[in-house]
Amino acid sequence: MKSVVDVAKDLALAHKRADPDIQQIWMIEDPAGSEVRLLEVSGSVGNVGAIMPFRFNARPPDVPYPSVVILLSPEEKTQLDRNELELPAIWGASPKLVQIA
Repeated sequence: MKSVVDVAKDLALAHKRADPDIQQIWMIEDPAGSEVRLLEVSGSVGNVGAIMPFRFNARPPDVPYPSVVILLSPEEKTQLDRNELELPAIWGASPKLVQIA
């Protein structure tokens, strides 16, 4: 079975193909390694000033883990970087973000 990181990279590539306005994709660390968490920054997303995770069930064999996608505008990503917006509290105080696309 593919690793969470490999599945995250596959999803990131597919999402960039589907939305050419995506500027950045970050993987949000899941210490348990049980789900794929992506934060996507896209110019095609409006600025709502809130973080709203979208959850998806696993879809084996290509996506063997459940996934969570957060879509942010560039302004919302800046707000997140300035701690004006917060990721879901259930993920802990400072989850690690790794840019993958």
